[in-house]
Amino acid sequence: GDPVWSSSSLSLMGISEVLGSVPRLLKLKNEMVREILHRDPSAVVVIDSPDFHIPLVKDLRTKGYKGKVFYLAPPTVWAWRQARADLLARYCDLCFPLFGFERDFLESRGAPCRWFGHPLANLGELTVPATIDSRDFSKIAALLPGSRKSEVLRLLPVLSEASVLLEERGFCPVFSMAPGLDAGTLAMMKETLKGREIYEGPGAELMAASDVVVGASGTAAVEALILRRYMIVLYKASLSSWITWKLFVRTPRISVPNILAGEEIYPELLQSKAKARNIVDRLDGSWGDPEEKKRIEKAMERAASALGGKEAPRGWAESILEMIRL
Repeated sequence: GDPVWSSSSLSLMGISEVLGSVPRLLKLKNEMVREILHRDPSAVVVIDSPDFHIPLVKDLRTKGYKGKVFYLAPPTVWAWRQARADLLARYCDLCFPLFGFERDFLESRGAPCRWFGHPLANLGELTVPATIDSRDFSKIAALLPGSRKSEVLRLLPVLSEASVLLEERGFCPVFSMAPGLDAGTLAMMKETLKGREIYEGPGAELMAASDVVVGASGTAAVEALILRRYMIVLYKASLSSWITWKLFVRTPRISVPNILAGEEIYPELLQSKAKARNIVDRLDGSWGDPEEKKRIEKAMERAASALGGKEAPRGWAESILEMIRL
């Protein structure tokens, strides 16, 4: 059927954005609970957005929903706020974590899980569009300022400055414009990047045609790993979000490839370190040294192998159907 709500309503980054949206999100949650209870489906599948979906699932159970509840991409309880694992164990029939180490942690806390690998694992079979593929492969630097407005506002100036320095080193910088951004942010990007090359298709396509990637932390880093592209990870958030991260997050690294590798294979330039000069210095250093480049490439292979097989969507669907029929 037609969608009742848009997932863009939950696209928030950082404490300040979330706090400012609390009244709207509470209203949305209550509307969704009423609608689900009215329709009484056999199953509810929630995806990511734990600060919204865990209270929603709790409300559904408290108000008598008896159907199955599945959680795809459950919260990163292994990194922080581990008590949420107990809520998953209490309210969800099955969780589908994206990484094997997440499954191990959740199961240790009593949450029912099945892991089938990462849904992007088959990204390596991506066909590069002819509009990019005709270029000199070794010279494209993919610049990804993010898929959220707040990310773009913080990272675009850094990447714009870095593009000048990258050109001086013989790279052709190409900016990725995330399709999901609102019209105002897209217009701002085009104005800021006048005279610069922009690719408006999926960021993964641009990465597949590139030698190096520079951009926002998150899914892009996982995509870069699957495509075996070296990436410099940038993270700039509000002061409140950064303080929260430093105080409560239990992992020393912010990007999944580095967590999987157990070391920093992708340089992480966080907050004040996310500067154009630092970007090119890292490229000149680690990636510019042939021996270090070989070492990093081997580490990338090991980390990518931890993403599992390529049957995640099928595994999820079959598990959901199996449990609904019980």
